[in-house]
Amino acid sequence: MSNDQDDRRPIKPPEKNHPDDKVRTVVEAAIGVVPGGGSIVKLAGDLIPTRAQKARGAWEGAISERTNEHSERLDQHAQALAPTTTLSGTSLDLAVALARAPGDGMAGRGLTLDDLCKLLPEADPKVVDDAAFELNALGLVDIQRAIGKQWWLRLNQKFYEQVDHQVMGWESNTEDDARTLAGLLLEDEGRGRTSVLYAASGWEKRRFNPAFQLLLRFIPDGRVSREIQPDYPSSSVFLLAEDKALLRRFVAEAI
Repeated sequence: MSNDQDDRRPIKPPEKNHPDDKVRTVVEAAIGVVPGGGSIVKLAGDLIPTRAQKARGAWEGAISERTNEHSERLDQHAQALAPTTTLSGTSLDLAVALARAPGDGMAGRGLTLDDLCKLLPEADPKVVDDAAFELNALGLVDIQRAIGKQWWLRLNQKFYEQVDHQVMGWESNTEDDARTLAGLLLEDEGRGRTSVLYAASGWEKRRFNPAFQLLLRFIPDGRVSREIQPDYPSSSVFLLAEDKALLRRFVAEAI
């Protein structure tokens, strides 16, 4: 068989759900963040390889080899458009701890340095302080400083969109969740009341509110309730025909 013929043979994927997959240890993680307005956060783990993982590695290697030139070009293009910086060490630990902490997916109460140190009891307070301001510099949190050294940290929409879904293991990101909510709204006008939409989603508020906040970007302010209440970014929305058309396009982008 010639090399060309060999290169065209289908690459058979390895066996899935191997027993070895049930035992694995996460030894390192990293978050990549794009500075500025548009951002990408990536969580990646280096795992102690099992036999099944080695088989997958060989398979993935074959796939990568065939598409290497194309992938390199895409990577170069993506890097030019959205350069990333890597978040690691205590900054990474703090981001993960904040994502796992209880919350409703909105700004919530401000967290002091003491609050953050309770999330990372093994870390030096000075290092935690530095980590908090690194997250702030990357736009993942908002820090408000009082007179003197006192400050309060709050999570923001960017944090929820980039970090939460990866730490929590959700199978979709915030944008996809917003598409799901858009579909639910289009199915039933009664879901214009946010509490009804929330119930239809079946999610906790930590997941629902950031997705709903993203969805509100597609609805004009005049059709979004600004009633002051503590539960959701808005208590209700009212859709006109043009709003529904825009939401249908948004939902269709995922297809």
